[in-house]
Amino acid sequence: MKAPFKLITFIITFGMLFMFSACNEDNDNAKNEKDSLSSDVTEITEDNLITYLIPSPKDMFSFTRSGNLSYSDKVLNAKENADKYIDTKSQELGFGIYSADLAYTAAFNQTGTAGEYLKVVESLSDKIGLGAVFTESLIDRFKKIENKDSLLKVTNDTYYDIVKFLEENDRNSSLLLISTGGWVESLYIVTNLQNKYEENNEIIQLIADQKNIFENIILSLQQREGDANIADILKDLQPIKDVYDKLEVIKIENPDTETSKPGQIIVGGSTKIVMTEEQFNDLKKAIADVRNKLAGVNV
Repeated sequence: MKAPFKLITFIITFGMLFMFSACNEDNDNAKNEKDSLSSDVTEITEDNLITYLIPSPKDMFSFTRSGNLSYSDKVLNAKENADKYIDTKSQELGFGIYSADLAYTAAFNQTGTAGEYLKVVESLSDKIGLGAVFTESLIDRFKKIENKDSLLKVTNDTYYDIVKFLEENDRNSSLLLISTGGWVESLYIVTNLQNKYEENNEIIQLIADQKNIFENIILSLQQREGDANIADILKDLQPIKDVYDKLEVIKIENPDTETSKPGQIIVGGSTKIVMTEEQFNDLKKAIADVRNKLAGVNV
């Protein structure tokens, strides 16, 4: 089964429910934000933390690209691993990881598998105090999903409900751990499905563009480095950071002119992140190593 590029974009961005983004959305909602999201990385504080959340799933679905990846259940975190998560840190990371898996299976219309992973997410939500969001009515809505439009509606609503709940209950550390787990799992899925480097490939470029999002994740984590769990995660992410730090960011002098190549993804409208084949392979390995560690996978 194949899925269009916009579904892959959705998986990589909403799959984890939250990620911190430096992407600039060209729509009315983005224009109304108090701080525009640009390719420039700025300091994230308690006051502007939520501003750096990824745009909603509905906004992310506005990206329409040509490109296909095949579904594979081999990239999923085994459901049995959830039993290993006995402390809050691992449970919140696991919630993010399994949420990404849920979005991935749902996006490819793997109804049976999605239902199984929904049960895992629901179980973890109770353990980390998100049971108030994952109500029975919400679970019923997930179960009744029949197409991608229904999926978009439910996930969009869930996105706002969880962000609102964590914000209102002053749980930014939880938000960070969930976001990190989801982001790592999403990148793990996509880098495994796109297992070969190809020049001028949109998905390869999408992976490279995660450099900006990742830098904002790191900055967000550093704001709470006094938390032992957050400090540990920063160390765990270092292998990924080492690779992304090496990617070249080139300036596009006139991105709106004829010199812009079709299909070229411009971050912030003025720069492009370049990733070589060697860097792609290094990044893929780093993401796999970090993901397996966070997920408690024995390799």
